Amino acid sequence: MPTHISNIPHADFLMGSMRSLGYTFESAIADIIDNSISAYAGHIQLKFPVDPSAECYVSILDDGVGLNKKSLLEAMRYGSHSSEAVRDKNDLGRFGLGLKAASLSQCKILTVVSKEKKTISAYRWNYDFVLSKKEWLVLELADEEIHLLPEISELKKLKSGTLVIWSEFDILQKSHGNVYSTLKKYKEKLVDYLSLIYHRFLNGDAHIKIDIAINNYHLNGTDPFLEKHKKTNQRQDFELVVKDSANDEKYIHVTPFILPFQKDLSREDIQLIGGIENLKTKQGFYVYRNYRLIIWGTWFGLRRHELTKNARIRVDIPNSLDDIWNIDIKKQNASIPGQIKNQLERSVKEVLELATNQQTYRGRINRTNDEIDYVWNRIQGRDNTFHYTINRENKIFSLLKQDIPDDIMARFDMVLDEIERNIPYQQIYIDISKETISQTEDPERLKDIENKGILWVNNTLQLNESLSAKEVIDDLFHSEPFCDHENMKHKLYNYFKV
Repeated sequence: MPTHISNIPHADFLMGSMRSLGYTFESAIADIIDNSISAYAGHIQLKFPVDPSAECYVSILDDGVGLNKKSLLEAMRYGSHSSEAVRDKNDLGRFGLGLKAASLSQCKILTVVSKEKKTISAYRWNYDFVLSKKEWLVLELADEEIHLLPEISELKKLKSGTLVIWSEFDILQKSHGNVYSTLKKYKEKLVDYLSLIYHRFLNGDAHIKIDIAINNYHLNGTDPFLEKHKKTNQRQDFELVVKDSANDEKYIHVTPFILPFQKDLSREDIQLIGGIENLKTKQGFYVYRNYRLIIWGTWFGLRRHELTKNARIRVDIPNSLDDIWNIDIKKQNASIPGQIKNQLERSVKEVLELATNQQTYRGRINRTNDEIDYVWNRIQGRDNTFHYTINRENKIFSLLKQDIPDDIMARFDMVLDEIERNIPYQQIYIDISKETISQTEDPERLKDIENKGILWVNNTLQLNESLSAKEVIDDLFHSEPFCDHENMKHKLYNYFKV
């Protein structure tokens, strides 16, 4: 029989490691707010320093149900009971680490004070103290110490609630030097971030309406779907049935939207959607967990057309599916499970096709040979004029889409759009007429095409091991520029030993 030996992690090393999980300041604050929402808070007040000469701290105060001394001590434990399998369906936590890991990723001292049934309790994690003692020693504050805490008078006014205080921002000090000015910048960024992440709570679209204020400025929720705009096309919602890790059936709710054209949006509409950059670059899936936005502006690798840029898909998942979505501790990332991805791909095909049709109503692609995957699309308008766009479905273009995140790809698409709109047709016509443009390709260009082909075939084979090299090469030569160099196909055959 094996012998069981207790092997407790070293407090100083593990706490130090947890401080480096990769929280951004905004995501760390959001993790604290998640706890407030799970505690049924209606009002959440954030306070940032306003006097550069005073001690810098950040506080988050809520009017939730509050915790007694025993429950608060448990909440301060790394891996608290909130991480157990049985959880409230509205719980926004998961691992029982968020409060501690998020807070101490930004500061050295975390103080949590909670009021329940007129009793106030307070505990503190001090990273320097843990380093010196090398033990998991949390500090219990005496009444006189509690009385001196910042914002404690506001907590005392409440029937119940919790106050979280961050102090001693050593990481900000090392990275930026001036803590006060850095916190001021973070405060400004936080307004936009929280207005998006919690927009359904702020707008009263969730099961509860919440007020969030930063230094007495009350946030307004954004609306990434422009649901109230008369030209927004909200498609029929539907549900997907999936099995969780316990093989129980759970439901994912999906609602597709087609946003209006930019010309139909007012300045207020642009502000409501979160600014022009969000309008341009944040199309795709918006995944919510209990109404809280987890990840947005991504297509999760699903095939998309450049003309689906006005489609947004709202996906609501319950917290019971956290494990199969691989939602991380920071709640900043999620990966779509294969079973859900396949269902979503089939289900949203209709809305993506609608978005494409909506974008192309002014013209149609005019091609002489539909079997060739051209680099350029020739678009014929209703008035029989022509313009040209880059075919984002071309094999060469797909080299980018395999590795570049969706938000960066959207910015690149904006650049391409501007290039397309500024093609010097007149000068090209003059140069061709004067025969000043070379109609032949030099050996360097041919070698460049060959290398692009090798790169594309390699990438495709890595992504789909069921395909043979010959199948991939044959498919490639239905696409420009390869279709114009049929003799190059045999070079690729030889390279890949076909």
